[in-house]
Amino acid sequence: MNAAWKEQIDPVLAQDNPEALLHLARPQTARVLRYLTERLCSASDEQKWRAVWGLGVLVGDRQLVSQELATDLLRRFFWTLNDESGAVPWGVPEAIGEILAVRPELREAFLPMLCSLLTDEDMRQTGAIERGVIWALGRVGSPVARRAPDAVEALRVASETHPDCGSREVAARSLASVLK
Repeated sequence: MNAAWKEQIDPVLAQDNPEALLHLARPQTARVLRYLTERLCSASDEQKWRAVWGLGVLVGDRQLVSQELATDLLRRFFWTLNDESGAVPWGVPEAIGEILAVRPELREAFLPMLCSLLTDEDMRQTGAIERGVIWALGRVGSPVARRAPDAVEALRVASETHPDCGSREVAARSLASVLK
């Protein structure tokens, strides 16, 4: 990716301008998706959140990102959360939550997997990844309550007893969003 292209996308992301991002991405959707995916694991929280937002904007446009491409992207994200991948999945749960929020038709296949990252002992995440899962469930909102009462209970427990104050706060906000 050339430097001029990067010079165009970062200001668009900083402006939170979905129309400009879609315009920039149309001729090179795969490149922009790859760029945003790479930014998920940025050391900068601001860059990570811009990438999450950008992925939501692009994947939310069904003309730009087909269901097949969105499904493939989610599969790759879930693979990075697997220990066997060897990846460090910073920002990945947040991206999954954003995509499931903007593409409801993908929830049936992927929401149970997202919930299992908080509820299944073999799949549970810790630290920043766990906090990302908690945030992602809140981003998806009320469909979590309808499909995964065990995830609602896990959010409730995390909001009350999680040893990390930041995770308790995120869990409380996510729980409120899920119960709306």
